[in-house]
Amino acid sequence: MGGTRLLHLLRVVVLALLSAFLVQAEDAYKYYTWTVTYGTLSPLGSPQQVILINGQFPGPQLDLVTNDNVVLNLVNKLDEPFLLTWNGIKQRKNSWQDGVLGTNCPISPNSNYTYKFQAKDQIGTYTYFPSTQLHKAAGGFGGLNVYHRSVIPVPYPYPDGDFTLLIGDWYKTSHKALGESLDSGKSLAFPDGLLINGQAHTTINGDQGKTYMFRISNVGMSTSINFRIQGHTLKLVEIEGSHIIQNTYDTLDVHVGQSAAVLVTLNQPPKDYYIVASTRFSRKVLTATAVLHYSNSNSPASGPLPSPPIHQYHWSVKQARTYRWNLTANAARPNPQGSYHYGKITPAKTIVLSNSAPLINGKLRYAVNKVSYVNPDTPLKLGDYFNIPGIYSVDSIQSLPSDSTPASIATSVVPTSLHDFIEVVFQNNENTMQSWHLDGYDFWVVGYGFGQWTPAKRRTYNLVDALTRHTAQVYPNAWTTILVSLDNQGMWNLRSAIWERQYLGQQLYLRVWTSDHSLANEYDIPNNVLLCGKARVTAKMKESFFPSVFLGILACWGALSVIAEDRYLYFTWEITNGTIYPLGVPQPGILINGQFPGPTIEAITNDNIVVNVINKLDEKFLITWNGIKQRRTSWQDGVLGTNCPIPPKTNWTYKFQVKDQIGTYTYFPSTKIHKAAGGFGGFNIAQRSVISIPYPAPDGEFTLLIGDWYKTNHKVSKEITHLKLLFTFLIAYIIIQNCHKKLRLFCRKTYKFRVSNVGLATSFNFRIQGHSLKLIEVEGAHTMQESYDSLDVHVGQSVTVLVTLSGSISDYAIVASSRFTDPIVLTTTATLRYEGSNSKAPIPLPTGPATNDVDWSIKQARTIRLNLTANAARPNPQGSFHYGTIPVLRTLLLANSEAKINGLLRNAVNGISYINPNTPLKLADWFNIPGVFDLNTIKDVPPPPGTLAKLGTSVVGLTLHDFAEIIFQNNENYIQSWHMDGTSFYVVGYDNGVWTPDARKTYNLIDGVTRHTVQVYPNSWSAILVSLDNKGMWNLRSAISQRRYLGQELYLRVWNNEQSVYTETVVPPNALYCGKAKHLPKIKS
Repeated sequence: MGGTRLLHLLRVVVLALLSAFLVQAEDAYKYYTWTVTYGTLSPLGSPQQVILINGQFPGPQLDLVTNDNVVLNLVNKLDEPFLLTWNGIKQRKNSWQDGVLGTNCPISPNSNYTYKFQAKDQIGTYTYFPSTQLHKAAGGFGGLNVYHRSVIPVPYPYPDGDFTLLIGDWYKTSHKALGESLDSGKSLAFPDGLLINGQAHTTINGDQGKTYMFRISNVGMSTSINFRIQGHTLKLVEIEGSHIIQNTYDTLDVHVGQSAAVLVTLNQPPKDYYIVASTRFSRKVLTATAVLHYSNSNSPASGPLPSPPIHQYHWSVKQARTYRWNLTANAARPNPQGSYHYGKITPAKTIVLSNSAPLINGKLRYAVNKVSYVNPDTPLKLGDYFNIPGIYSVDSIQSLPSDSTPASIATSVVPTSLHDFIEVVFQNNENTMQSWHLDGYDFWVVGYGFGQWTPAKRRTYNLVDALTRHTAQVYPNAWTTILVSLDNQGMWNLRSAIWERQYLGQQLYLRVWTSDHSLANEYDIPNNVLLCGKARVTAKMKESFFPSVFLGILACWGALSVIAEDRYLYFTWEITNGTIYPLGVPQPGILINGQFPGPTIEAITNDNIVVNVINKLDEKFLITWNGIKQRRTSWQDGVLGTNCPIPPKTNWTYKFQVKDQIGTYTYFPSTKIHKAAGGFGGFNIAQRSVISIPYPAPDGEFTLLIGDWYKTNHKVSKEITHLKLLFTFLIAYIIIQNCHKKLRLFCRKTYKFRVSNVGLATSFNFRIQGHSLKLIEVEGAHTMQESYDSLDVHVGQSVTVLVTLSGSISDYAIVASSRFTDPIVLTTTATLRYEGSNSKAPIPLPTGPATNDVDWSIKQARTIRLNLTANAARPNPQGSFHYGTIPVLRTLLLANSEAKINGLLRNAVNGISYINPNTPLKLADWFNIPGVFDLNTIKDVPPPPGTLAKLGTSVVGLTLHDFAEIIFQNNENYIQSWHMDGTSFYVVGYDNGVWTPDARKTYNLIDGVTRHTVQVYPNSWSAILVSLDNKGMWNLRSAISQRRYLGQELYLRVWNNEQSVYTETVVPPNALYCGKAKHLPKIKS
């Protein structure tokens, strides 16, 4: 037991180190895909161009929980480069994700970038918005709310609901015209209006007597606002992640970039009331209204609007000084906010920043300490990382203003040291309101005052309960002081939140740095990082030596992640029940995102796949990825031997890589008989552009999922007798496009058909009337390109063929019919229609081989051979692995059978009918849980004739890197189909009768095809050779669902005693636990 505990401790330590490249993986992941487009809306009554996210203005609201991990794929469909920044999210150790031009190259038009960050130790009300150009003036902004974890209490009664109000000034002028005005040296005019949630008028509904939280954010360009609700008071409870002393106000000032959360109790007579926002400190007062509608109201809002404050700056300063930290309340963490005594820390450095509006080269600019910031072509963070000279200088800006210094243009970076505690004074000598924001941090706002700041002003600081926030206002001819603990290494933007001023230079960066390069301080450069400017050239120059260092580190980090240097594809799939009509009558089916079959995954070699599966069935559920090898990570295989099933009404996220694979595959449910109700789909992997294919690129491709089908509910346990074959294309025709009528009545285009047998039990023969099928690929292996009139495809198998449309312009029948089912032959058809066709497919249908002709099928199978000179997913030819010359170290002879056990029909392998334990084998293996499986349950050879079959959990122990021979012996009168997870294997022989060692003389040891599923004909055998190079717990099963369900399966434990992330990844932190593993502590990173 001591050794086991030590091993467990070592695993935890390793995980802690490996987690450095990931956001904290033990917490929830939220996946989003956002498409940014232009659209036309009329926010102020007249149509204008706006920026939409997923068609929405404002953009979608992000609702997170403390420590949630956000993975957001942003697709830029604008005509300009684009970035989003996450206003107030601290990006702990991760300024790479900050989304400003000093840290990120912008996303080019018609391309995408995936942000990956964590809302680490944060709660509160925040926003996001575009940081590029003046895009913010066109939209692209939205709310970002971070809720507390259930284990952390909040210092107020839970509200009955909450509402997010995004309030800001708005221009009718396009963002491009506004930018041109600023570029010409002109200041922007006063805005045209105010909007609340993108509208001039909106309604919020609530119930009388209930209390609601209103999350208020100023998302405007330049104008402070005052917020109020007619007849109701505002109890202020939170400002930008800080719980504060809960004072009650009639109105609140909210400055540009700031957020506040208030509680409002609907304690007035039932009617409608005005919600009002109006501009502050402006000669012209802009006002926007919304309506607070009591649910039992029959009266519209009436009477005069509630008035704003009469007084201006002094009233606002007085109110701001009443915002104080709630020292006894916690925020995101259990410890009270006041446990950090900021007022007792002596600042290591003081920075005084004075804003100004000089003319430089005859044009208006805005400056900080007389330096007007310009963005270099290369982000500062990339320049810093690659040590690229000439990007910025830490001497370009001084820490104190100087009246004698002329204004200039430069890229301003202030050097600071990690873990320093600094004082920053914002000195505003102008007659306009200022608003300053700091990325990467919150800070204590310790003082406001009018006039010039001097060190004597420190006597007025609030050093006890000043609140923390990320954006501080500075009143005209006044100063504001903040204290900051520099505990977040990175390159952090300190900018004016007034976007005209930011655009024209009122910003700089803080370089928070230490020479100790440690993943405990800062994450390394993301592998999907966009490169631009000098970084693009520098990165290419470093490719000769960079991989040797960087990829070595990645080999360690990769233990918890798929290999991150390649592309990521993100999916969220909801699994639901629905009514489908595949055979013309209604029956229950399993839908994925409302689709039957499920969505087709279109991937490229080495893509990383992240699929969040939400199970809304009334049964536990898993998906397995048929043919995906899951290199080093059987944790993601999706079968009951490796994974706990996903309980109803919950979710689980698969994360795997299609490492070194191309080809045609499928996915389907591995639980119960769910496959009989749907939940399956296509999974296609295209080659990388740098890898050639051994055939001309086709003009298009189609995925055909073909399989037998029951009208019976999958939950009903019956003998499989009522079979009908179903083309899962639920359309009448496959229409081939781009075939022009003028091509001499022939359409000589060539198309790829990906054909998979997704059925439960039945082999089929596939053919297309009047067309030959050129076989080019079988389950990831390029084959010798033989042409066939028809092809047998057995359960679980996939093939890819090229079809050239060389016939006359007409319709042609696509036919699939059952094999080895005499006297019943089930047939289904689809139609191949040439462009311009007016003729139906001729009669009769093309015929296939005789239904029960086994010899025909064996003969065809032997012609399917590996193309030795072609490459597949990698540059080396397929034939470079001479499998036929490798000695076999282990032979398994596996005989299937049918038996009655305890009076019930079962299927068995070598006399053992498999039963799934309550604890997945892989979890039991990892945590050394006894009593789950025994490596002695099943033998390498069948038992003597007459031995009674029995139940057991069959696991065969094998050694990593061994080369094994497996013979499938079928002594029954039914065709069999065997599938192996985790690898592909060489199919070296088929024959009738009983296998003997002499049969090895007939093996194809030169160009046997590799695949993941092999058929075994009735009263015959099939032999495979497999290189056991993928450590894990791998399912070897009948692909015929009834037989697998009733016990015709086992597991291969491919193992060595070396615990290394090079051979196998560790248990995923989001792993589900069940059975004997249920009460184990989860591994945390």
